[in-house]
Amino acid sequence: MGGEPERPGLIVLADGAHAAFAAGAVAALARSGARWRVTAGAGLGAHVAALAAIGEAEEIERRWRRQAELGCPLLRPRIRAWRQRLGAAEGALVLPDALALGGWLDPVELDEVLAPEAAGLPERLRGAGARTAVAVHDLDRGESSWVAIESAGAPDALDVLTAAACFPGGWPPPVGHSGSSRGPLWGGVAAVPGGDVPAAAETARWDVICGFPVPAARRSASGPSLFELVQRRDLDGAAERVQGWRREPGGAVRVVAPTVEAWTRFADRDGADLGLEYPLPWEQSGELTGIVLSFGRFVAAEVLASSAV
Repeated sequence: MGGEPERPGLIVLADGAHAAFAAGAVAALARSGARWRVTAGAGLGAHVAALAAIGEAEEIERRWRRQAELGCPLLRPRIRAWRQRLGAAEGALVLPDALALGGWLDPVELDEVLAPEAAGLPERLRGAGARTAVAVHDLDRGESSWVAIESAGAPDALDVLTAAACFPGGWPPPVGHSGSSRGPLWGGVAAVPGGDVPAAAETARWDVICGFPVPAARRSASGPSLFELVQRRDLDGAAERVQGWRREPGGAVRVVAPTVEAWTRFADRDGADLGLEYPLPWEQSGELTGIVLSFGRFVAAEVLASSAV
């Protein structure tokens, strides 16, 4: 009769800068007493989900706060990185090949964030009795799947987390591949497999944290960039998938995500427009990162308040 109440599962879906929203939201839920043993993630949100599973939700919030203070070096564009590495070389001109450019962001920065932690992550998850599934898409097989990080070796865990973080317009897909896969892996929120929530048999309750608007926000303007248009399509598709999870019978899904109404309350000014003002995942700005982090905390607080009513 008295045993420990069932813990909800946690799903974190966020590409690039949107992971700051997820970090703020997950930390706010953790401060309210939420704990998760079963987590899943897509995009850079997989990193947030993995740390939440081992009890480090507030640590990932602290790291994103530090990113904001430093101007978000994680999202440094590759062209800027190339120019910095060339230094004052005379006559050097950086001209990216649009057809060969796999992504806009510098993968060196992503490696520096993920590599030190990924080495010990499977063991830490097992030690905590926790599980984290990460969504990736196998480009050779043409299929998406959930990969259990706690069952992976350290090199594979890094491969999977790195591949998951890569998204259109962001970091390019890794050239190599995981030892458990024959082909290169790619990620982003679009890699979430179709069907039910992952590990549906584990728990009937889920906290779903999305760094993108759910439902998808109407946009008053979209740029002509192919990267941007593909990314917008992926985010809209992921929002539809989350809406489908909400409608599934027999379970309870609590969604924390940007909405038009929440952005208006958060901004507290006339003319606030989520569709126009909310950043794209690859936008590098310390100020924007700090705003998105705070917005995540704000939305989570509102969801907690409504849940208590």
